[in-house]
Amino acid sequence: MKRFIPDLKLFFLLLLSFVAAPFLFSPLPGGDAFAQDDATQTAPVTPVIDPVADKLLKSMSSTLASAKTLTFRADINFDQLIVSGQQIMYGGSANVTLQRPDKVYAEYAGDLIGRKVWYTGKDVTVLDVDKNFYGNLPVPANLDDAMDKLMVEYGFTLPLSDVVVSDPYKAFVTNVAAGVVIGDSTINGQSCKHLAFVEKFIDWQIWISNGKEALPCKLVITYKTIPGGPQYSAVFSDWALNPAVNASVFTPVLPEGAVQIEFIKMKTNNNNTGE
Repeated sequence: MKRFIPDLKLFFLLLLSFVAAPFLFSPLPGGDAFAQDDATQTAPVTPVIDPVADKLLKSMSSTLASAKTLTFRADINFDQLIVSGQQIMYGGSANVTLQRPDKVYAEYAGDLIGRKVWYTGKDVTVLDVDKNFYGNLPVPANLDDAMDKLMVEYGFTLPLSDVVVSDPYKAFVTNVAAGVVIGDSTINGQSCKHLAFVEKFIDWQIWISNGKEALPCKLVITYKTIPGGPQYSAVFSDWALNPAVNASVFTPVLPEGAVQIEFIKMKTNNNNTGE
């Protein structure tokens, strides 16, 4: 399931914090298809993805999917529209530890919030570091299903979830109308290939390392249907594939006096509320 959704909660929860400059690229191949009006958008559109871009994305996804464990850091910036109509950029950093198929620990420290998230294979626990509140929710026993439940029912995504799912390629290209290679770029001193993709609600760019192991260097998303076109960017570093991971990192550690609060389901189209 595609998790790059225009989710304003993201800006507040930063639970990953996937979230962007006017587009750097010229009209993409297939751009005419994307510019169709709403009536024609209802018909399936065959993605037009440059074969080189597609190959690079598949290679990166294969690298990520083949790692039994992985850790990485993401330095994140995102825009938030304030009452005056001005876009304000906030930032923070996330550190993520994954053990496939069913363990994740993520911590985020930023300008607006601090969060720690544990997925144990049975439940997910989220700690608001600043307020010392936490929530715990039973979820499915595999990461993909767990994240789908969180997103669909609670409007909540784990940090950079499309990077850690079992099939990153599928997660990235779902809903893509067009993709192209922009060129070469350097991110944190590393040579990367710059790709750009178009979807109906978002446009996104990704930089993939040119080294032996294709890994994400940077991700930028533009939420083009949200007023002001806010952007989200994540610059990746400290990648470790198949590192030894202490199992204890996936066990929630709550500060003394932490107060439990309930997750609240999103309202449905029928205006019903859940628990």
